[in-house]
Amino acid sequence: STSLAQVFARPHGWFPLFRLDVSAGRSQVRTHKMGKKRKNKGAAPKPLVPSSMKSLKRARRVTSEFHRITHAIERVTKGPVEGQGQEAGAGAAAGAERLKLERELAAIGGRQAYQEASVLATGRHRTCKWIFAIITKLNLRPAKKQPLLKVLEVGAVNTQLLSVPWLEVRAIDIKAQHPRIEQKDFFDLNPGGSYDAVVMSMVLNCVSPALRRGHMLSLVCKHLRPGGHLFLMIPRRCIEASPYCTFDMLSEALALVGLKVVETKLSPKVAFFCAKRGDGDGADAATVFSPATMRRFTDPPKRLVRADAEGMNDDFAVCLDPKNIT
Repeated sequence: STSLAQVFARPHGWFPLFRLDVSAGRSQVRTHKMGKKRKNKGAAPKPLVPSSMKSLKRARRVTSEFHRITHAIERVTKGPVEGQGQEAGAGAAAGAERLKLERELAAIGGRQAYQEASVLATGRHRTCKWIFAIITKLNLRPAKKQPLLKVLEVGAVNTQLLSVPWLEVRAIDIKAQHPRIEQKDFFDLNPGGSYDAVVMSMVLNCVSPALRRGHMLSLVCKHLRPGGHLFLMIPRRCIEASPYCTFDMLSEALALVGLKVVETKLSPKVAFFCAKRGDGDGADAATVFSPATMRRFTDPPKRLVRADAEGMNDDFAVCLDPKNIT
């Protein structure tokens, strides 16, 4: 057995643990050596910002509810569409409904919870992989000693693009979640036609009403240099479950503001669009903006299918104002 004198004579880093053995009527001493704590190389990296959102399942639920509630608020706010009248007392009922929806939005944590859910979701599903693939396919990636690709990222929720050495990124968000992301409203920026690319992932569907979405797309074109590209990602339900918008209609809206769709992709949940600004001054778009086309994109939006059509439960739409296109 080990005596106390022997234990305390040990080098620094050893310590005794005593165990009383009642049956033997004596105390025994065990010793253990304190080693350095090893780092777990396989551990997941820490999140960019502290977040209470840990469950991907909860993140999906918050995201789904956020879009449902905000679309419902938009529907209540804009009121009757397509020339329908408003019955007496409908205004008060709409106000009460809006208040109820705003309380539901607050109950799930509001935009802050939505932002945290977006951070978690984009950490699992990196949409920038598709962006890099298209940049490479279109031969847009700069070679050594060439100028960096100048990018405006709208609605940034992580620093994935900011960390790419061959990109010069200005990342903005209306409620920034990281010190490297600038807290700025896209509509407060002055277009300079200087960006090689604009990235908008899950942003256009969060903007309302429909006319403001159209204005956003027209501003994107003005931010891009001639030949620049927009990388747009939206939920598939916006173009598949909305009676106001389809894949082709969104592509046409992009073309009307001066952005020609050159690459697309459909994942199980997300629709990807890459659209190029023309090399001219936008005159091409003006030539196809006929009165008939104008009627297709006037505000309020027109239904493409019956209101009671099965599965049509999304209100996504894009409307255009000719004054914002030239």
